[in-house]
Amino acid sequence: MRADFLLWSGVLLIGLTMGACDGDNTGSPGSDAGIILDGGGGDGGVPPGDGGPQEPPVASGCDVAKQTGCGTGETCLRGTLAGGGQGNVCFAAECDVVAQNCAVGSRCTYVTRGDVTARRCVPTGSGTVAEGTSCASTATVDGDFYDNCQPGLACTSQETPSGGSTPYTCKRFCYGGEGCRAPQDCVEVVRFTGTNELPRVCGAPGAACDVLAQGCASPLACYPSPQSGNVCVTAGALGNGQVCTYSNDCAPGSACVSEGARFVCRALCRSPSGSPSCASGRCEPLQNASGVGVCVP
Repeated sequence: MRADFLLWSGVLLIGLTMGACDGDNTGSPGSDAGIILDGGGGDGGVPPGDGGPQEPPVASGCDVAKQTGCGTGETCLRGTLAGGGQGNVCFAAECDVVAQNCAVGSRCTYVTRGDVTARRCVPTGSGTVAEGTSCASTATVDGDFYDNCQPGLACTSQETPSGGSTPYTCKRFCYGGEGCRAPQDCVEVVRFTGTNELPRVCGAPGAACDVLAQGCASPLACYPSPQSGNVCVTAGALGNGQVCTYSNDCAPGSACVSEGARFVCRALCRSPSGSPSCASGRCEPLQNASGVGVCVP
C-alpha cells in the first residue's frame, strides 16, 4: 500500500538572516530550524517604550502560510517561545508587514525604540529603497530606528559560512511561497532584537541535495520540500515520534510527516527497499518523493 504521509513543511526556513534595526545597523543572527513559522497566546504588539521587552509567548495552532487561526488584529508568525523553542504564535500589533494595512501615506515595518521592537506604521516617504538594493536603518528625533526599504520589504543581512555576513539588502516579507518572485521562496527568517516575532522574507532556496545520502555542510542538513525539492537548510534536533511543524524541525535523516491528526518526525528510508533501511517498523513510500519513504511503527 502507499501510505498517505504528506510533508507538512510547506516552507522550509533557512533562518540565517538578521534585521538592521538598531543604531549601528547590526542585529542578532538567527539560526532557526523552521520554523519556516499560537492561538490566543503571545502579545507581540507592545508599543515601543511601554512596558519593556515582551514575555515569551505561548504557541498555538495558527497557520502562517494560510494566515488562519488568529483573532481580529492578530497575525500568525513564527515566534520564540519560553525556554528558547519556537512555535506558531498569534501576535497582536498595529499593522501587518505583508498586508501593508496602514493608512494612506504610511507603511508597516518593524520599529525599535529602546529595547522593544514592534510592527508600527511610519511615513511611507521614509522607505524608498527597492527590493534587492542596499539599505540601512534610520533614526528619528523621537528615538525610533527603522529601515529605509520600500513598503513590504525588510533590510536584512545573511551570515556566510566563513563567519562573515552579506551586505544589507531589502528583502520582501512573506507568509508563503506565493508571495515571492520565482525562483525565490519564502524560506528565510529575520531575527530582530527586542521582539519574539520571527517574520519570514523571500530568499533563494537552499542547495539541492539527496535526502537519503545527506551530504550538506554542518549546520545544514538535507530535507524534502514540496516547493523547492530536496534542499540543504538549517538542521533541527527533534527525535523520532516527536511533534513537529516543519521537516527541518527534525534531526537530519528524518522529516515531519502527518500521521492522522498530528505531525511527527519520522526517519527517512529507501522505498521500497535498500539503504538506509528502518531500524524498526516498516518503510512506507513518502507521497510525491520517488524512492523515498518514512519509517512507521
